[in-house]
Amino acid sequence: MRKVMRGEDLSAHLRWDSIPKKNLFAVCPLGRIEGEITILDGKIFTAKVNTKGAIAIDTNWNVQSPFAVYAYVAQWQKFTAETAIHTESELQNVIDKLAAENGYDIAKSFPFRIIAEFDSVGFHIISKPKNETKHSHQLHEKAKKHFSFRKISGELLGFYSQHHEGVFTHKGQFIHTHFIDTKRKNMGHLENVLLTKKYTILLPGIESE
Repeated sequence: MRKVMRGEDLSAHLRWDSIPKKNLFAVCPLGRIEGEITILDGKIFTAKVNTKGAIAIDTNWNVQSPFAVYAYVAQWQKFTAETAIHTESELQNVIDKLAAENGYDIAKSFPFRIIAEFDSVGFHIISKPKNETKHSHQLHEKAKKHFSFRKISGELLGFYSQHHEGVFTHKGQFIHTHFIDTKRKNMGHLENVLLTKKYTILLPGIESE
């Protein structure tokens, strides 16, 4: 991630059609940061912004990424939570606390999922112009197309790590999270979230790889 943000290397390092797909979960940018990719249980969803400014979802595996974080999870352990979440920081704290209280080693990286009806979610789809050859933190922010929804059912897929800032999480953060709605029509990199009702958290089961 650090090399992408600095504009040092936007080239594709991973071809998704070459990766085993059974029990696969992943989040990452698409191509030369021209969209977002979320993979849920071996099903790929790519999100781009079309010429009308609308979200376009595709399910073609013939795509690439400059970096990615992914895991193979055969079984998930289900938890019910009611702690209100108003920010990404609060989301991180909920995951951190739940994992620690249930015997997970939070010094190690792990994926998580939250399934809920969200009061609201906001996310972006990175959409770098094809003719723009340079990149920087400023150009990265400029390339983001922002979307927000209220009262929407869906899922968060995220990866938690205390040791991968600049690798797959941004500086000062321990999670990299995507949102996708139940209808698989809207998806992107999470920016803000509001959850005030009971929701389900999934953490990898003890038999997961």
